[in-house]
Amino acid sequence: MENVYIVINKTDLRYDEEIKYFENIYRNSGYSVILASTKDNSGIAEIKEKMTGKTNLIWGQSGVGKSSMLNAIYPQMNFKVGVVSQFSSKGKHTTVTSSMILADKNTYIIDTPGIREIAPFGIREEDLSHYFIEFAQFFKDCRFNTCTHNHEPGCGVIKALEEEKISYERYESYLRLLETIEEDIVF
Repeated sequence: MENVYIVINKTDLRYDEEIKYFENIYRNSGYSVILASTKDNSGIAEIKEKMTGKTNLIWGQSGVGKSSMLNAIYPQMNFKVGVVSQFSSKGKHTTVTSSMILADKNTYIIDTPGIREIAPFGIREEDLSHYFIEFAQFFKDCRFNTCTHNHEPGCGVIKALEEEKISYERYESYLRLLETIEEDIVF
């Protein structure tokens, strides 16, 4: 998937097996992954290089350091930075609305509020799997062309999961999203 990067930020806090584990899951799924830290500036130059001359959507959970990362890349922008709650260990919303900002010549940033959870609106059950790029190569092995990769017999994606060609964590994420799709939406 071109121009999509997963940034694992705050690696200065801990670079351990858990970070490596998730880095490998996303790399093996076909995503480009950048490890970053604003404390030691690791990954910051690479992120800036990937952003230059493009319109960039910055998206992630509250408290992961989106604004701090943007301040490290574009210090003149002075994005407002929040803190992580001592009570819940979750980020507090600092950015409250989405806005597109000219950060540099031909470089735009769409800064978004932090998210708590994802619910796919306007996506049909049979289409959700197309957003999981690592599933695509196994669609041809599905018995039904409207397969939701959940319970259908002869499913290529489930077979790939059983053969460990798809990570269990990504498949579980897919199933959680599949459960949130509303059946009464008119397309």
